[in-house]
Amino acid sequence: MASKRKPGFVHLGTVLCLLLLAALARSDQECSATTCADCLRQGPKCGWCAEEGYQGPRCDLITTLQKNACLSTKIQNPTTEGPTKTKDLALSSTAQSGDIIQVRPQEISLKMRKGDAVQLSMQVRQVEDYPLDLYYLMDMSFSMKDDVSKLVDINSVLIREMKSLTNNFRVGLGIFLDKTVLPMVNTNKDRLQDPCPNVDTQCAPVFGFRHLLDLTDDADALRRKLPNPEEVSANRDITEGGLEALLQVAMCKEKIGWRDKATKMVLYASDEGFKMAGDGKLAAILPPNDGLCHLSSGNPVEYTELNNQDYPSVGQVVRVLREQKIQPIFAVTDQRAKNQLKVYKQLSNQFDSARTAELADDSSNIVGLVTNAYKELRSEVKLQPVNLPPEVDVAITPICPSGTTEEESSCMGLQVGDTAEFVIDVNVKDCPKQGQSNLATFSLDPVGFGDELKVNLEFLCSCECEALQVQASPKCSSGNGTLQCGICVCDQGRYGSKCECSADSIEGAMDVTASCKANNSNTLCSRRGVCICGQCSCSDRPDPNEEVYGQFCECDNFSCDRYQGMVCGGPDRGTCECGTCRCNDGWSGNACQCSKREDTCKAADGRICNGQGKCVCGKCECYQNSPYSGPTCETCPACPGQCALNRDCVQCQVFQSGALSPAECQRRCNFNSTVVDTFPESSPIPQETCRFLDEEDGCFFTFKYGRGEDNMLVVTVQEDKECPQGAPILPIVLGIVGGIVLIGLILVIIWRVAIHIYDKKQYMEFEKERQKVQFTTDVNPLYVTNTTKFINPTFHQAQPAHEDFE
Repeated sequence: MASKRKPGFVHLGTVLCLLLLAALARSDQECSATTCADCLRQGPKCGWCAEEGYQGPRCDLITTLQKNACLSTKIQNPTTEGPTKTKDLALSSTAQSGDIIQVRPQEISLKMRKGDAVQLSMQVRQVEDYPLDLYYLMDMSFSMKDDVSKLVDINSVLIREMKSLTNNFRVGLGIFLDKTVLPMVNTNKDRLQDPCPNVDTQCAPVFGFRHLLDLTDDADALRRKLPNPEEVSANRDITEGGLEALLQVAMCKEKIGWRDKATKMVLYASDEGFKMAGDGKLAAILPPNDGLCHLSSGNPVEYTELNNQDYPSVGQVVRVLREQKIQPIFAVTDQRAKNQLKVYKQLSNQFDSARTAELADDSSNIVGLVTNAYKELRSEVKLQPVNLPPEVDVAITPICPSGTTEEESSCMGLQVGDTAEFVIDVNVKDCPKQGQSNLATFSLDPVGFGDELKVNLEFLCSCECEALQVQASPKCSSGNGTLQCGICVCDQGRYGSKCECSADSIEGAMDVTASCKANNSNTLCSRRGVCICGQCSCSDRPDPNEEVYGQFCECDNFSCDRYQGMVCGGPDRGTCECGTCRCNDGWSGNACQCSKREDTCKAADGRICNGQGKCVCGKCECYQNSPYSGPTCETCPACPGQCALNRDCVQCQVFQSGALSPAECQRRCNFNSTVVDTFPESSPIPQETCRFLDEEDGCFFTFKYGRGEDNMLVVTVQEDKECPQGAPILPIVLGIVGGIVLIGLILVIIWRVAIHIYDKKQYMEFEKERQKVQFTTDVNPLYVTNTTKFINPTFHQAQPAHEDFE
């Protein structure tokens, strides 16, 4: 059977060799570029050899460039540097310690190659009495009239509660409605002045957004600026222009008075939905919202581009509030609160850390909403990347005081003074596009904090040798190109490795280079040579015995299949021609691994593989449907074979028994049997052992046969037969009877022991029950006597007194 497996091993080895060669080919193609900058974009394993006169691919694996003797000083291989802390101030304990520092470090510099990754770490601490700026943005539609009146009453309570959380608290105020054009409002002159004709109370004129009070800690100033219930107004449709007002509050930093080092919150109170980008087209307002501050400088301070720009989109508002580090609180009221609450919850999900809550009909619970939202915000530290370049990925792992949280990039349940740590993995997955700067800046911001970790990143996607270029270099065909990083960058109308080729135009040069590309290929000279004036000049190999050739450098003499580590089995067996082995006489196969000799496949009768197989690579491969196996397909354990054919002859020649008579034995048996006492341990010729039963005496006889050098049958017979002895009947019968009796005795003993145990158990239970009885054995509690006893009460009175006697 071994002869059937060896060719399989050969094929398996061939497949493994092909896979190895393919892997090597892929590794060579990992680094392939025509310029140094493009080479660095291939990944951190690739480098560029800027040495003049270097032979071989300039863009290659660093190890390959070193192996090919490129000067180490000429290998362009910038390595990742950092992180370097450029600003690392200690964390503050309270807000009274001067400049408040809640994030450490504050600034980091990185230099990174494409495909590299670095790990950063930062700390975030909750500072006591950290400043809070709260801006109250209120819907002034007529349905919010009760809320406006209630706000006047709870003003002092709100300020008192907030100052109990932080001593550094400021509050501002603004109101909004909608655009003052059709169809948002009735543009009739009278209706613009009084948009509420069907109610007893006169309404204020329609407006868009009005800023009433800058952020201040003066409670009296807030009380003076609070709107009166008579100042409510109305529009025609249901939704309001709240997002428009929210964007102005965020963008007009100086006018509103936002502080850099403060928690910034906007309380957005309304009872209706909001308009967004595209709704302004109903009023023929086509210019999109530019996301800039457009508040007037007069009194009142109002939105000046109200009817000139469309409403902002949700994404635009989310981006602006994220950049300004402002956290919105959406408080929704009125009988439609359940419907609007759902809308605003979906809106808050778009923000990093927004809150949505149901506001009482008269806004009486506004103080609780603000204080709860502030506590939730301060008890959570969530880290988010801002302005992250698309070429960079970050993974954030929080290390909280109570352990790592399940929620990604955040710590929950923090107290004032707690410090949360974060581990940030930064990975550069690509280089900026051509023409874009290799410098980028992004930040890692704790949501709701005024601080950030600023990351200055330099993409290492350019080569130092590019700054050392020599224009009109004489080494580029007498000044027809720029020598840069060891190669010539040709001027217009010139091409070639040394700019030695000319063309009337770039298009002409492109037509010539097309002749260096194989059909359906975009690579020049199969990436194994250079195109010189329309012809491929194949690159030399480090091994002088290896050669690349062909019109497109597509052929070589070293990439053929290998056998025993040698290409095409070595020069004695064949040669490699353009990826295919051309075998010498006497050899065949994809790697010239097979011999064409057939003399090693001949069976004893001279036939090739005994007629039961074919000769492949000088060895027999037996047919799958043939019962024969072995080196020459002559072994057949399941066939009748020589054992059965020689049985009768051995019986008649040696033991004078069997089916053949003496005459038939002499006529049919053309060999002589050799009788031995015992078979020798070894034999000079291969032999098969045969063993049969002689039916005449019931004994077994054994013989061996094989073929000698002259191909004659050689039979050796063991003289003594093996006669089996008869079985001892009497001991067997006595043993069986004794066994039955013994088993029966054991079963009886087991049954008697079981009965005894059972009786004993029953008796013990009886005794236990008898001891529980509370009466004696001589009195029956159920027995009632038939005698009735009567007592005479006067019996002792009538009887005389007894006397004492001695």
